[in-house]
Amino acid sequence: MKTLKHYILCALALPLLGCSDFLDVNPKGEVFDKDMFESAEGYEDALYGIYAELGTQQYLYSDYMFWIPEALCANVTIRDEALYNMAIGEWSKNQATTLRNGVWKAAYTAINHVNNIVAHIEKGGDHEFRHTLLYKGEALALRALLHFDILRMYGAPVWADEASKARAIPYVSKYSFSITPFSSLDEAYEKIIADLKEAEKCLAEDETLVEAVRTNASDGGFTSCRIIHMNLYAVQALLARVYWSRNDLENAAVYAKKVIDSGKFGFQPVTAFNQPDNGTLDLNETIFGIYSTESQKKNASKYQLDGKSTDSNFTMADDYRSLYLDGSSSSQTDYRLAAWFDEGLNTLRRLVNSIYYTSDKPSYTGKSILGINMIRIPEMYYIMAEALLESDPDTATDYFDAVIKTRGLDALGEQGHTVTADDLYIERRKEFYGEGLHWTDMKRLGKDIKVSASVTRPGSDVNTYKIPYPKSEDENRDE
Repeated sequence: MKTLKHYILCALALPLLGCSDFLDVNPKGEVFDKDMFESAEGYEDALYGIYAELGTQQYLYSDYMFWIPEALCANVTIRDEALYNMAIGEWSKNQATTLRNGVWKAAYTAINHVNNIVAHIEKGGDHEFRHTLLYKGEALALRALLHFDILRMYGAPVWADEASKARAIPYVSKYSFSITPFSSLDEAYEKIIADLKEAEKCLAEDETLVEAVRTNASDGGFTSCRIIHMNLYAVQALLARVYWSRNDLENAAVYAKKVIDSGKFGFQPVTAFNQPDNGTLDLNETIFGIYSTESQKKNASKYQLDGKSTDSNFTMADDYRSLYLDGSSSSQTDYRLAAWFDEGLNTLRRLVNSIYYTSDKPSYTGKSILGINMIRIPEMYYIMAEALLESDPDTATDYFDAVIKTRGLDALGEQGHTVTADDLYIERRKEFYGEGLHWTDMKRLGKDIKVSASVTRPGSDVNTYKIPYPKSEDENRDE
């Protein structure tokens, strides 16, 4: 498995912010740059380095890029002081400041690493090596992904007043250590979309490379096991998510439908819920995921169900169990409850493979890939359902039912009902529990957040849904 071998080597070389073994982060290191990008293998190693950075860096996807939104939307009750201060809006307290500054810095560090790759591709041209277009497409898509997730966290909601939206995030598209001016919310969205549309063109080869029936084998090197790369369908799915977040449902549906109609992604069979192999990328549903063992180690003690462990940072929200039908009050049993929440191990086990609870030296021998699910196919069906709610409620219901039937629930259409916006909101929370998406749902709709019995943050307040920038962003620029 050549791809995963490279991936693991990169992960070992990236304990925190460092990526110096794979990418030159100092513009003066032109000799190292020249050596790094003289071959196709050099570009591939550089990209593996980026993916490893995303999967090992604690302020990115192995940890806080997910947990901060989960804490902010009250999907968890919080023991960790920094996250609790963030959840109640006490942004200036030291630990909360450290956390929000760390995410910002790590994301822009990774963006600069990506831009280093893009800069060299621009020098060598799109056809310098056999797969240069793939390298370019993945790099542009990763740049868009990182900017979009920073925008979701630090940018104003789409419904905010113009003054709040005038200054969103810097969109850094050049490998440089100079100051990049802030873009407005609309400008940032347009730049994200532009990068993704260019990436889509570059990744056309994935129509062949991404197989409809996948395994965890990577014998073909860089062009195999494409679900651990920002592949063509990951780009289209991210475009659907971006447009959806912007309330442009017409364009969101265009891209969601492309992914669905590709026929490359299906749903977990019932047997997968009966014998769950958690903490892995699902070979049926995952459109894009990041190979990571570091996330398993972090999540093993972080996300408890009832707070029995004194080592845990969070416990589950009090209402988590009531979200899922368990057969006690109806004939329906939601497969997700037993498959994803393990009361014996006291954890949200969908995020952690069992070997990380039962072995001091875990060695995974399963059929999937350990890692972090970034985008899965159910989201595309939900987007299609929402886009068609008013214009074609029956077809909207068909898309919705296609997901919930695989989760053990009765189809609405067979009961003579059509899907509603509330149905979608509730189902999205259930489906993406622990994936950091519910806060985005609440932000988009301006929902009040009940952080605790005594604290409710008003959804109509822009500051409820906008993490403050690091203080240095204001001190170091004059715009």
